[in-house]
Amino acid sequence: MAIQEILFQMTDEEHELSISEIIEQLKLYFGSDYKVSKNTVKNAIEELRSSKFNIEESIKENQTIHYSHQYREFEIHELRMLIDAISSARFITQEESNKLIEKVKSLTSKHLAKRLRNQVIVDMGVKAENKEVRYHIDTIHSCINQKKMLTFQYGRYNLKKEFILSREGNLYTAWPLSLVWNSDYYYLVAKPEGIEEIRHYRVDRMKKVSEKNVQNLQIEFNITDHLKRCFNMYPGEVDNVEIQFSNQLINVVLDRFGRNINIKKVDEEKFSIKISASVSDGLIRWLLTWASDAKVVSPPYLVKKIKDEVTKMYQNY
Repeated sequence: MAIQEILFQMTDEEHELSISEIIEQLKLYFGSDYKVSKNTVKNAIEELRSSKFNIEESIKENQTIHYSHQYREFEIHELRMLIDAISSARFITQEESNKLIEKVKSLTSKHLAKRLRNQVIVDMGVKAENKEVRYHIDTIHSCINQKKMLTFQYGRYNLKKEFILSREGNLYTAWPLSLVWNSDYYYLVAKPEGIEEIRHYRVDRMKKVSEKNVQNLQIEFNITDHLKRCFNMYPGEVDNVEIQFSNQLINVVLDRFGRNINIKKVDEEKFSIKISASVSDGLIRWLLTWASDAKVVSPPYLVKKIKDEVTKMYQNY
């Protein structure tokens, strides 16, 4: 088993070890007094091979056989993507990110791991400070799988950068429906007890998350359809919405709604789409992102909401 670990960590397609070099590594592993014959090492290598552990060999100068383990579950570019994702995730603290990255690096040889230096630059000011998030995620997943109710505290930061619990710290009670990763944050999609509408809660703002021993609430819910209707993770009443866009925003529309969206030409400069959407502040703010290049056609009450918000913006300046 020590030889297996040595070959996994010290060899790859570009690095090999001879029997003598393996014995030197064994001495580092067990201590300088450790003694083993070359035949014992060869026999161990054959046993590892028979147990399906990949070991390649090549003949070098002086007819010396060198050994290497070249098969890896993950390619180097796959590990790099995992490291980039861990580095970028805002819901993970910097300390946890560093620990996870070291674990990912251990999935390949030490030589290849040196090439996995993190190249993604992340503003440390936006990394999470709540170290309990990893445990909250596990508890939420457990409740979803077992169809159990969830209790938790919830809060936000005030102008003094103090975290203040809502409802004076009293517990929220809800049926968890799904966990969503959006804009580098985890969100709990849930149905609060006694309330018909679906609500979203940022997991890094949750405290004292625990299961409640209540089961078997049957809720018909499709998370994919729900997220298609939501903008910036704001839930709301669902309605049919028609929007006109300048042609230059075609890629924005396709990125947001997918290539199956039905697009209708308005004139040489504009096109329109009809969608089923949650009418909320999230939708209004998303539309205003595109300024005069996006225009709501219907429903009339949403047109009025947009006009009111534009008026407030104008008065603000």
